[in-house]
Amino acid sequence: EPLSIPADNGCDKFWLMAKALRRFTESAYSGGALPLSGAIPDMKADTQRYIALQRVYKQKADQDKAELTRHIHEVLEAAGLPQTYISQPEIDLYCKNAHRLRLLRLTPVHTELKSGPASTEDLKYSEALFHYVMFRSAGVFYGKHARYPGVPAEGEAPSSADPDKLVESDAAELVEIGNGLLRSWGMSDQTVPEPLAAEFSRSGCDELHNIASLSGGMIAQEAIKLITHQYVPANNLCIIDGASSRIHTVKI
Repeated sequence: EPLSIPADNGCDKFWLMAKALRRFTESAYSGGALPLSGAIPDMKADTQRYIALQRVYKQKADQDKAELTRHIHEVLEAAGLPQTYISQPEIDLYCKNAHRLRLLRLTPVHTELKSGPASTEDLKYSEALFHYVMFRSAGVFYGKHARYPGVPAEGEAPSSADPDKLVESDAAELVEIGNGLLRSWGMSDQTVPEPLAAEFSRSGCDELHNIASLSGGMIAQEAIKLITHQYVPANNLCIIDGASSRIHTVKI
């Protein structure tokens, strides 16, 4: 897709090399392919053939590196920067990992909570749809009643109300809230399953130790990805379904 250097990152080395990489892939030389890293894929071969193939891969990788370096120098010149602004080891590393680059366009949580999912195309056909709707419905419910579904109000003794009636009435309200959210997101053809709403209400916002442990580990892993700029983080909704031992990730 079209790539331009962000205004506040005009001299950022990554974006300068990204612009050069776009020029590389658009050139007649590459034919739309990324620079070859030079690494040979796993395969069975005798020593002689393996060394010969390794030599071919390295030769092509060196040619691609030289071509990308030329584009980088052109980009640096256009930006009024010296060729030494980006070192050769940095170019070598970029070539080696060019095929691992990913562009993620994330949605701030406050934007999603205020106006709903930016896109429902993937969510509509995902098994995580109704779980997501229930979590959002529980948030709306809490904003209205200052308590979560199935949980007695603060200061109210659990024995003062029939827990079954509380769960049943809260589940019915969850269904109503959830269907309203679906309509506002343009998915009026979908309806919240009543058994799922009843289960959300019955759980009473409990935190099971095994699911909490798994969630904490996953969140820590995603934080490490963002801090180290390595590997691809989840983008952006992640639902852990402990009942079926599955994890759903959907971009919304």
